[in-house]
Amino acid sequence: MEKRDRCRCGWYLRREKKYAMGNVPFETYSTKIYAQWQQARDEGRDVAGLEAACRAVQTMAENSSEDARRLQSTAFSLYDAIQTIPPSPKQAEEEPSDYSGILAQCTKKHFHGVLPEKSLVHERVLGGWAGRVAGCLLGKPLEFWALEPLRDMLQEIENSPISRYIAAADFSRQMQEKYDIIVGSPLNKQPWIDEIGDNAPIDDDTNYTVLNLRLLETFGRKFTPEDVLFTWTNWLPGAVCCTAERIAYLNALQGKRPPETAVLHNPYREWVGAQIRAEIFGWVNPGNPQAAAEMAFRDACASHVRNGIYGEMFIAAVIAAAMVCNDISRLISAGLSEIPERSRLAKAIKDAINDYHAGMSYDEAVDKLHRRYHEDDMFDWCHTIPNAVIVVLSLLYSEGRFDKALDRCMRAGMDTDSNGAVVGAIMGTVLGFSGIPAYWTDCFHHKLASSVDGNHLLTLDELAQRTCALIQP
Repeated sequence: MEKRDRCRCGWYLRREKKYAMGNVPFETYSTKIYAQWQQARDEGRDVAGLEAACRAVQTMAENSSEDARRLQSTAFSLYDAIQTIPPSPKQAEEEPSDYSGILAQCTKKHFHGVLPEKSLVHERVLGGWAGRVAGCLLGKPLEFWALEPLRDMLQEIENSPISRYIAAADFSRQMQEKYDIIVGSPLNKQPWIDEIGDNAPIDDDTNYTVLNLRLLETFGRKFTPEDVLFTWTNWLPGAVCCTAERIAYLNALQGKRPPETAVLHNPYREWVGAQIRAEIFGWVNPGNPQAAAEMAFRDACASHVRNGIYGEMFIAAVIAAAMVCNDISRLISAGLSEIPERSRLAKAIKDAINDYHAGMSYDEAVDKLHRRYHEDDMFDWCHTIPNAVIVVLSLLYSEGRFDKALDRCMRAGMDTDSNGAVVGAIMGTVLGFSGIPAYWTDCFHHKLASSVDGNHLLTLDELAQRTCALIQP
């Protein structure tokens, strides 16, 4: 076994590091056709007879770029064959992708809160932005780590439970070799905290928050899914988009419109991408999770279906409630009230809540999650459901503390920067900016870089002021 086999997720190891995630040719469909099969299976389609063919094509396509190109037409034919098989009617009813269908499957008990005074609104929005950046920064260099070596590494640098950012300086040469750690920006695009310079670096988990701020400023609160795609294709470089967003981007450039942009040759349509785009819709709808979730739906449906949509709606609703409420259980309930109550996402979240109240420890809950979702399968690793459960576990086991919530989030593994950004945003909103220890924000000097056109370097104060200007009395 190679040394690095002990520290990175198996799917990550099947590629050269320089091609991991951000530079993977997501649009090369032949390399993703088995993920399409997995997605179809989860939709209740009877695709068992196509599994071997899909797996074989993807395995061959992953061997070389030449094989990947050669097998494109075969992969498209398999896609067409899969799409002719109808999804399970019962599951389609329980997990709709249209807004009216979603409303019909939701509980009728909606959270309502009173808009707080203006100064507290600003304090919570500023805290949300700060928390999002901090959580993303903490998780950025831990992305792609497998659970057990991540736990071992954190113990070895005496940062478990996590109470500080992780630095390149934490690792001796022996540890760098042992854990296959790369240091030194810009070669390592997931820098440790002592490599970032004087601002938080560009990341997709913060890009979309900035982009959706500009979306609302430009198109207003009644923006459409088509407006969402306009912002992507005009104000965001396509190469910085990943998975479902990149496919939707390409589909839009080819003249497709929602909901087709979310489905056509898009095996990532229930992955975590939409869930990282939610917070702005909660901040501009304080105390109104239903309005926040409806906005989130309009954003999510451009690139996602079913639980991929619900993930964004859930987080937007939680944030809207967090603007007026500090009770973690009530926030989670507010999020659940805005998604179909019989969906796989809702069931998984409720299961985690039940385990928590039954006395299950945090480590036991994480181990249970990893038995259910295989971190060496990129489909599981990037899926909305396990990552949403990690967010919920982080909140439940946080004891109301910002640092403890981030610790719980990181030590669960999976998509650490995405989940860290979401958890940080929620806790920052709950606690307000003054409730976040200065340590977590001083290191990036309250500044954020982004890929969004015209918004390349921003201060947290500017972002908070622009966000608050969008809130209606």
